[in-house]
Amino acid sequence: MSRSFVSLVVKAFTTAFLVFTVAATRPHAQAPDVSGLLRQIRAADKDLLAVSEEDGRFLRLMVAANGARRALEIGGASGYSAIWIGLGLRQTGGHLTTIEYDPARAKELADNIRRAGLSDIVTVVSGDAFKEIPKLPGGASPFDFVFLDAWKRDYKRFFDLVLPRLAPRGLFLAHNVVNKQGEMRDFLDAIHNDSRLFTSIVRPGNEGMSVSVKLSN
Repeated sequence: MSRSFVSLVVKAFTTAFLVFTVAATRPHAQAPDVSGLLRQIRAADKDLLAVSEEDGRFLRLMVAANGARRALEIGGASGYSAIWIGLGLRQTGGHLTTIEYDPARAKELADNIRRAGLSDIVTVVSGDAFKEIPKLPGGASPFDFVFLDAWKRDYKRFFDLVLPRLAPRGLFLAHNVVNKQGEMRDFLDAIHNDSRLFTSIVRPGNEGMSVSVKLSN
């Protein structure tokens, strides 16, 4: 393991500790009804599109640990993961753009973001992410945090589209990489073999999540 990677990890978790220490001293750092809203979203999730609570907490931690400021979510569903990411970005001063293909779910997603009090932090885009991502502003490397939870067989296509837009030291996370790995072999091969990345597979919940840090362009 390289000294630079160890330094990155130490810096990331030091940042996370400082962020959450500051957050704990702030009154009203989280709207009082967000926990209830998250439970409602999970209870209504008949299609099992939402991440687990453990995965949600992990996403919030990774946002804070990396000091993310410019986040992208591909596959927002009803907003469960977007709320967790948004809670992390509230502490870093960042912003999330979440894209959902299905118009009805995108409407529900926007409503849940509003109910969570995160409309100033999260922008909801309804449409095809393959078409919408190239339209997003921000220059050559507009994102420093990406969470992918869309159609599994499209993961490799999304990876190829987004990686050039991910800033060095940015994080690329993808969901369901354990329980649906058979649907994304090409993606898993890519993230493990790309020399620009360090990648690990973690299991905060049962589905598995890949975490890749981009070392360079």
